[in-house]
Amino acid sequence: MADLTSKTIAELSQGFDNKEFSSTEVVKAYIEKMQQGRNYNAYITETSEYALSKALESDKRIAEGKRLSMLDGVPLGIKDLFCTKDIRTTAASKILENFIPPYESTVTQNLLDAGSIFIGKTNLDESAMGGANLTSYFGQAVNPIKRADGKEVVTGGSSGGSATAVAASMCAGATGTDTGGSIRQPAAFCGIVGIKPTYGRCSRYGIIAYASSLDQAGPMTKTVEDAAIMLEKMAGFDELDSTSANIAVPNFTASLKSGVKGLKVGVVKEFLNGD
Repeated sequence: MADLTSKTIAELSQGFDNKEFSSTEVVKAYIEKMQQGRNYNAYITETSEYALSKALESDKRIAEGKRLSMLDGVPLGIKDLFCTKDIRTTAASKILENFIPPYESTVTQNLLDAGSIFIGKTNLDESAMGGANLTSYFGQAVNPIKRADGKEVVTGGSSGGSATAVAASMCAGATGTDTGGSIRQPAAFCGIVGIKPTYGRCSRYGIIAYASSLDQAGPMTKTVEDAAIMLEKMAGFDELDSTSANIAVPNFTASLKSGVKGLKVGVVKEFLNGD
């Protein structure tokens, strides 16, 4: 069987539907990659046993033809800024080193309701304050991409652990949060796809805030299609977030078919140094 960790979320979803492999097989493959890639320091907390138990639940739904969504059975990394019930959540800080939340963030609950499987909590700049993933109490995440001379480069931050985990195939996709580039920058540095959605699209409830007036959760994935699949399930109105947008969530995957022809991209002229 081909390396299951090289597949996109869309490919895994199709494979589950076609009974080509099980969620348990996929989760085991990612756990092996996660263990082999510990030198990247992408994860603060690994949740292998939890993930395998959830994979069995997904496999039962797959066998019965009752998959919850395209994410059902798919292993995801969760930035360790999202509160996850009964799973350690540190914000990469010594202060929260042993914090076990008694509740689930809305975004991660949405992903759980879609059947996705959390394989671990990913590294970040401490309390999301940083742009290179150098300030984590648990040590910096390491970019799997190297310079031409073989020297290491930073992952970008603050969602550097999520970017590393996706780039090194240690999860099929991951969550991030973005205040001033904390999804987009590490995604660019690690060669993956990252989206900061419009403010209010994803609930902030249960996210340990850096700047609540700016923070926004978003997906980090191998492809644009995968990002659309994740965002559809992450997004939605939440009464627990006073800034949550009470509007319907579009079918982002369907909109990919329209392409980019005719769209215009604006660039702030000051960014061009006057040239």
